[in-house]
Amino acid sequence: MEYRTVRERSAIGIREVVDRQDVASWWQGALGELCGFVAARGLRCTGPIGGLFASELLQDERGEALVFVPVDGDARPVGRIDPVVVPGAELAVAIHRGPLQTIDLTYGDLCVYAARHEIGVDGPLREFYLRGPLDVTDEHDWVTEVGWPIFRSNG
Repeated sequence: MEYRTVRERSAIGIREVVDRQDVASWWQGALGELCGFVAARGLRCTGPIGGLFASELLQDERGEALVFVPVDGDARPVGRIDPVVVPGAELAVAIHRGPLQTIDLTYGDLCVYAARHEIGVDGPLREFYLRGPLDVTDEHDWVTEVGWPIFRSNG
C-alpha cells in the first residue's frame, strides 16, 4: 500500500453508465475501440491506460465507468470516443496481479485500509493497467494498479 498524488491529464475516453455484471465486457469493448482509434490516428500515449469507476458501481451495482488513454494532441469526438480530462487525485494505491475477475479482492483491501485509517473520500475509484491484454496473452500475468481516493494532509 502506498500513497500517491496523481495529476490531471488529457486523454481520450469512453464513458457510460453500466451495470456491474456487464462492466467486464463493456471494459473490453471500450479498450479495444480506444486502442484502435489511437493506432488509426497515430496518437502518442503519454501514460498507462486507465479507468475511473464511480463508487455506486460497487455499492449499487450500477454506475458510471470511464476507460481512458492519455494522449498528446487534440482528438475530436468520434462515435463513443471523446476527449476527456482525467482529474487529479490523492490515492491509496495497491497492486492487483492477475485477471480483473478477482480485482474486487484488492478493492476490498483498499476499502478496509481507508476506513481503518479514516482517510477515504468521495470520488471515483481508479485503475491503471500496467500490463494487460495488449501486453500479454495470459490474464494471470496482468498487473493493475488500483487507486482509492483519500484525504492526505501535507503537515
